[in-house]
Amino acid sequence: MVAMHMPDSLRKAALCLLMAALALPVGIDAQLRSIVTKSVSASSSGSSIELHFDDQTTLSIALDDGVAFIDGESAGSFERGDELDQAWRDLLVEAMSLENGELAEVLEAWEAPSSDVVAMRVDQALERALGVEQSESVSDAVVQSDATSLARFLLQSLGRLGVLDEALADLEDEDVQVHVDEDVTIEDGESVEGTLVVIEGTLRVEGTLDGDAVLVGGALDLRDGGLVRGQVRMADSRVLRSSGEVRGGIVDLLEDMRESESELRTELRNEIRDEVREDLRRELRDVARFESDDFSIMTPFRPVIRGVGGVVEKLVAVFLLGLLGAGFIAFAGQNVDAISETARRSPGRAAAVGFAGSFLLVPVWLLGALALIVSIVGIPVAIAWLPLFPIAAMLAALLGIVAVARNTGEWLADSTLPWTGWIRKSNQVFTLFGGLLGLAGLFIAGHVISIIPVLGIFSALLFGVGTILLVIAAQIGFGAVLLTRAGRRREYAGRHDPDAAWAAAMDMKPGEDAAADTNDNRGEG
Repeated sequence: MVAMHMPDSLRKAALCLLMAALALPVGIDAQLRSIVTKSVSASSSGSSIELHFDDQTTLSIALDDGVAFIDGESAGSFERGDELDQAWRDLLVEAMSLENGELAEVLEAWEAPSSDVVAMRVDQALERALGVEQSESVSDAVVQSDATSLARFLLQSLGRLGVLDEALADLEDEDVQVHVDEDVTIEDGESVEGTLVVIEGTLRVEGTLDGDAVLVGGALDLRDGGLVRGQVRMADSRVLRSSGEVRGGIVDLLEDMRESESELRTELRNEIRDEVREDLRRELRDVARFESDDFSIMTPFRPVIRGVGGVVEKLVAVFLLGLLGAGFIAFAGQNVDAISETARRSPGRAAAVGFAGSFLLVPVWLLGALALIVSIVGIPVAIAWLPLFPIAAMLAALLGIVAVARNTGEWLADSTLPWTGWIRKSNQVFTLFGGLLGLAGLFIAGHVISIIPVLGIFSALLFGVGTILLVIAAQIGFGAVLLTRAGRRREYAGRHDPDAAWAAAMDMKPGEDAAADTNDNRGEG
């Protein structure tokens, strides 16, 4: 170790020489050692190579599960899949097909893919084993007088030691000693002042260090009676023994840096999320302002548009449901008759059954599927049960609505309302559409009234009453479907005769005027 005590002009000249030395290649051309045998292995968790040289020496380097091992000793950790892991695997793939001289040249030419300490250790281990001469280390420099800034400036030129910039960031001591790739011992009874920086070496403290210690890629051996009055800062280093005293505490620089990086990533993520939210709010405000500016002329007509749109929506629903009901009547007319008769004669009972059935639909569906799955034979049936049961329940509800709508249409045909004259009881399709319009009448009226804003409360009242009546009608129809088993079992004897009901309402005798009117209707048809 050489001490430097010189004027500023000479120190500046020395610094220039040191900078020039750092810019030179690390190694010089030399005869590479002969490799006798090699052993290469690779797996998903790691890869390794073992070399046997002609002088009976060996080298073993393994990157296994995020840890690098050189001759069985840990050289530090790395991230699986990073640049070092990938470059090392590529090197071993190439080394598998090479022998002796060519293999030595490839291993010597390999360079660490990053400035990481672990990568540099692996690279140096290969070069040392192959006999590559190393340039003179700068570890023998002890710099005094404004040494903190000088050491930081020199060490930053070595990318693999960049972590020292963080270690030396707030050290105020001007007396800094830097040791690279060598062990440092403070003997018992010896006292060293200032900041001691040890890179890739072991700091053994048996005496007293009156200052701070910085270790990068090395180890701390604190013996009994050893004392560090300042702080010990460690980066990728380990503690071999800690029997003495460190009054300033031990700080893991890499852990602090990782926490800082994590906090920075979280902060950036939050900032990006806030910016995206602000952009979305700004776009929504622009869209709202655009609509307000360009479509303000439509404001007085919006109630009219909403009201007319609601009426058209209800008429389309009546038309589609009427077509579906016409299909039921055409292909299952007797079933519809049985359901309609049950709903007309016993609406209370049908409504009670309908409400009970509605509440039990989901439990029956789940219990039925569970029972089928438990039995091995029923598993194929369960696959069909899961989608078909809801479809069957929906069809039953629609069939019940059609039956109740037909009854409603017959009731409207018997009434004296002026707009029901077109409903003919002799034509089931007419009564069906008339009943559907009757069930939707309150909704249509509510949409018409909503055109006038001051009548909004009456519109809401009509919607509420219409919803209640529609729910009751749906439950009556659903209950009638359940009671008649979808119209396959009649609850009451006899078949519902709409002509007889019409004749009775008009005080006519069945079979006479009613039949004549029926013939007239058929002739018109």
